Amino acid sequence: MIDRSIATPVNLNRRQSAVSRLLSDQSLLDVIRVSLLLVAHILLGLSLSVAPSISNVHVIAVLAAGSWYALSQPRLERAAYLGAYITGAETLWRMTNADVFWETGKYAIAGVFILALLRTGRLKGPVMPFFFLMLMLPSLVMPLASVEESELRNQVSFNLSGPLALAISAWFFSHVKLSGPQLQKMFLALICPVVSIATIAVYKIVTATKLVFIDDSNLLTSGGFGPNQVSAILGLGSLMAFLLVLDRAVSRGLRIIFFLVSLSLIAQSALTFSRSGLYMACGGALLAVIFLIQDRRARFRLFAVIVTLFLTISFILLPQLDEFTGGALSKRFSDTRLTGRDNLAMADLQVFANHPVFGVGPGQTRHYRNPEFGRGYSTAAAHTEFSRLLSEHGVFGLIAIIVLLFMALQNFRHSRTARGRAVAGSMTAWSLLFMIGAAMRLVAPSFVFGMTAATILPESEPEPANAQPRI
Repeated sequence: MIDRSIATPVNLNRRQSAVSRLLSDQSLLDVIRVSLLLVAHILLGLSLSVAPSISNVHVIAVLAAGSWYALSQPRLERAAYLGAYITGAETLWRMTNADVFWETGKYAIAGVFILALLRTGRLKGPVMPFFFLMLMLPSLVMPLASVEESELRNQVSFNLSGPLALAISAWFFSHVKLSGPQLQKMFLALICPVVSIATIAVYKIVTATKLVFIDDSNLLTSGGFGPNQVSAILGLGSLMAFLLVLDRAVSRGLRIIFFLVSLSLIAQSALTFSRSGLYMACGGALLAVIFLIQDRRARFRLFAVIVTLFLTISFILLPQLDEFTGGALSKRFSDTRLTGRDNLAMADLQVFANHPVFGVGPGQTRHYRNPEFGRGYSTAAAHTEFSRLLSEHGVFGLIAIIVLLFMALQNFRHSRTARGRAVAGSMTAWSLLFMIGAAMRLVAPSFVFGMTAATILPESEPEPANAQPRI
């Protein structure tokens, strides 16, 4: 029996104030929001694994939201979030056979960005992106007499939609100033659909009746879709999560979440057995570390993250993955032989030597390659954007490459902070590496390269209202 005469009364006001403090903790609320977003996209991935037709609903919802934001909200950073989401979702839509044309992601981003710029009246753009795009036009006349109109239209769309999206992205982001929280939201917007892609790949592995690993890309562990594209976008998601881990403005709870996300995505990228995704992510991460280490305040965190990541990968992740694949994973990544892209690039250069002025026109290189390359290389589409620019656009393509590299240097020099230089350097490295290995098959290299034109504000500056483009 309780002696009520001496019972201590409960201070309800104190209990309520403790709950209020807990609910007002911004870092805790951020952890909850991010966790819910990631869980929602895991559930989306599982749903698409069971019922791929849901992908059509997802496409409509995303594009409708993008159009609405661009037209009704005069805030460019929100259009940037949608662009990032579309970039991550493009491969998701392709692998679930959404009823959209192949280049939807590229045209969707170009459309959303143009609408946002028109809505805000930011029509004045930098010269270089438009000059880069204009250099593609002279070669269009080359195949007019020998190629059917429908085929030419398809080849122009396939080969020039990437440069178009890159030019529009660079124009758009030249007007954008991003604070730290805005940059984090944009990265998260891309990571979320990539988590859905990884979920589909895991589902395919778990439900497979038989898994066979050989020294080649694995379609099944890539979610039943092209391993090169899946590996690349998983690597990009992992890279962006890694950059968030290194960002000292991100709370400790969120850094733990993004650390686990980065590890999960890079592990799934490795399981595709397409090595390029891992190499692109590592190249971007290396550039970020080089620039962040110059910031004295970030060195200790950087060192701690790298050591933790190295120990986790070396002693936990890789041994587990190698055991799961029966040693095939280590064998695959120890194989340094190229997969034929070097032959394709050399064949393209030979075409350029034979047609140095205007090239042979978009998508026409395969008809001019020397058959001696064999093994399908003579008729395959280009896998290296730089050799494609030379063979299909001639000397104008050479100038376009120079302009592209000049834009990359200009955007890097424009960065005002260590974080800005790290983002610009890592994203430039990733996009150029992608172009070397997979041309512009995805919208990702266009969006990521364009993103380097944005101004990343110092931590002390408030969220921006306007920005002026660079010429």
